[in-house]
Amino acid sequence: MVLILEIVLVAVIVFAAAAYASGWIPGMQPTEPDLAGDNLPAGRLVPSDVDRARFGLAFRGYRMSEVDAVLDRVRDQMTRYEAELADLRSVGADPAPSPEPHDG
Repeated sequence: MVLILEIVLVAVIVFAAAAYASGWIPGMQPTEPDLAGDNLPAGRLVPSDVDRARFGLAFRGYRMSEVDAVLDRVRDQMTRYEAELADLRSVGADPAPSPEPHDG
């Protein structure tokens, strides 16, 4: 009998704490949503924009180390692509001189 009473008491305490925390029981102030934005500019992104990306914290969110690793990989790949694109554009802007025709 005592065991059942203890289980019921613990369940009531846990339910009351959850109800209070979720706002069912008045007393807690409502919080503002944690939506600060991602700090990314509108339009085309450059590799340094990835470094400025920020995400809101959540109780059951992503592992920050995994997100950071993916963002590092994306930034590094964007940096390589930007360099390759710049090389291709410089080759297209300065074409190699064509060989002179022979008169012979």
